[in-house]
Amino acid sequence: MELIEIGRVGRAHGLKGEIKVHVEDHFEEDLLNASVVLIGQPSIPYFLSGARGGGALLLKFEDLDSREQVTLLSNQPIFLKAEDVSDPEPPADDNPFSKLVGYVIQAEGYASLGPIREIVDLPEHYLASIEHEGKEFFIPLHEDLIVAEYVDAKVLEMSLPEGLLSQ
Repeated sequence: MELIEIGRVGRAHGLKGEIKVHVEDHFEEDLLNASVVLIGQPSIPYFLSGARGGGALLLKFEDLDSREQVTLLSNQPIFLKAEDVSDPEPPADDNPFSKLVGYVIQAEGYASLGPIREIVDLPEHYLASIEHEGKEFFIPLHEDLIVAEYVDAKVLEMSLPEGLLSQ
């Protein structure tokens, strides 16, 4: 069975087992029409009892009725079966930073921050999603913060504001 990664599971929403998901825009309609999604690696199927968009995309799963149950799914990749996806190819990419996925961020005062997992496109700016010391961080991608890009080594040297990686 061929699976297509469409995004990531976010945080629990409310107390009745709904959870936010962050999916690539061109997969949103496919997700809203799906009856089953697969979450995690290895992927486990979850049957949908409800899905709604409008601002945040929220999912409700059969047999998961509490915040505690769905919280276990947070930060996991979410997949659809290939036959449930109308068009697996994303539209032409106008994101100038999309080529940086896989690059390692290096910043003064830190060891390597790890590879960029994805580029998040917000209305005002772009963020690089990284995992550092077991936690997820979002690094703003702005020309004032990028010191150098080493294409051959796939390294992005940045000057990060103090305290950005403290939680």
